Amino acid sequence: MKQDLGSFRDRSGYVYSDPISIIRTIMPCYKETWQLVKRSGLLDEVVNEKLLIPFEECPPIAGSWKSLNVNRIPFISYPYEWSFSQLQDAALLTLKLQLKALSKGLTLKDASAYNIQFIGEHPVFIDILSFEEWEEGQPWEAYGQFCSHFLAPLALAAKKDLRLSQLSRQWIDGIPLDIASSMLPWKSKLSLGTYMHLVLHANMQKKYEDPRSVKKNNTRSMSLEKLRSIIESLESTTKKFVFPRQDTEWGDYYNDTNYTDEGTSAKLKIVEEIAANFPGNLAVDLGANTGRFSLPLANYFDQVISADMDPAAVEFNYRHLSKNGPHNILPVILDLSSPSPSLGWASQERKSFVDRCEADMLLALALCHHLFFSSGIPFKQIAMFFASLLNPQGTLVCEFIPKKDSQVQRLLSARDDVFDDYTEENFRQDFNAAGFTEVKTFDMPDSVRTIYLFKKSN
Repeated sequence: MKQDLGSFRDRSGYVYSDPISIIRTIMPCYKETWQLVKRSGLLDEVVNEKLLIPFEECPPIAGSWKSLNVNRIPFISYPYEWSFSQLQDAALLTLKLQLKALSKGLTLKDASAYNIQFIGEHPVFIDILSFEEWEEGQPWEAYGQFCSHFLAPLALAAKKDLRLSQLSRQWIDGIPLDIASSMLPWKSKLSLGTYMHLVLHANMQKKYEDPRSVKKNNTRSMSLEKLRSIIESLESTTKKFVFPRQDTEWGDYYNDTNYTDEGTSAKLKIVEEIAANFPGNLAVDLGANTGRFSLPLANYFDQVISADMDPAAVEFNYRHLSKNGPHNILPVILDLSSPSPSLGWASQERKSFVDRCEADMLLALALCHHLFFSSGIPFKQIAMFFASLLNPQGTLVCEFIPKKDSQVQRLLSARDDVFDDYTEENFRQDFNAAGFTEVKTFDMPDSVRTIYLFKKSN
């Protein structure tokens, strides 16, 4: 088994994995704490409520005192890939667990957004060793981490610009509170919760960052009642942040398209037919917008990733799935012209999207022309990128849209047409050169577009 390179910070235990199992070790230094947490009954309670990832004890490995066999997450996503409501739900789950822990005489020692993962649209806490005993008078040590990981990006998205929540990609240890505070409009700072937990908090951090400050060590005793009050204030502040009504390029895509109802229905049937013939574990819908064409995939794949660059579209997708299902689709924010890179220590702490994606099927509908014209990415590069996301013998469903299509004409309306290489023949040749074999093509009614079914070669 290999150690997860993102699990080195917590000496209580480390994560190991192989293609079958996920093992979290418990090191001797956490033995007494683990026994205390187990006796409290908290773990059984939150697992039963589907707040904590299920696990079973197993024989120790890698010099551990004990090991846990943990349920595998279908796909690992990161906070900078989540919609506004996904991040908000993850924050509220963290606070709910902290309140439950306090009721058992325990506390969360970590409040990292990376402790949350999504199974479909359902958030779950994965850091089983994050609980420890709460000592009388002790403040919540993870308070600052919660504010920088959750409150700062939510406030910036709600009060300034929806896209600013993705600053988490720049600061994976949390957005610095002084930066978040300086960017917020002054009116938003009149909110008591925002002022206390972000503005005043940032000022206090700045005041006491000087090691010569004698007040830094004069921490006042924190009663349980006061600590609960702070957590409840954080919860109230988090809930008050509202998704901003902000126009984005593709947020209303399906109301501004040249598809007829007959064409859309035919396209959905094509996707359904292909998925039924080539089912598998993971399907990824690239450029999914609000996820309409992700839905047929859910019947034939264990997990579906519904990815789009537009945060408003992904927000709509997440909210719709949360209410209506199906529950094996995970919406994520993904800019394909600059997909999530490897980040953190030695560029290995957080894996790139490519490294995390082992898809059995890729859906790329109404996408290639955007990458080609808007981002300047030629077919050859697009094809090689798609190949890097697919398992051997994986399936690619890709749409070619000729220049005479009205949507392509719109893209070209503000520029000179210097794209002589944008032809269907070049499209086919470049995908074939990247290792794709053409299986079948589908013509759609009321459209000049063609859907290609490719299989990736070994």
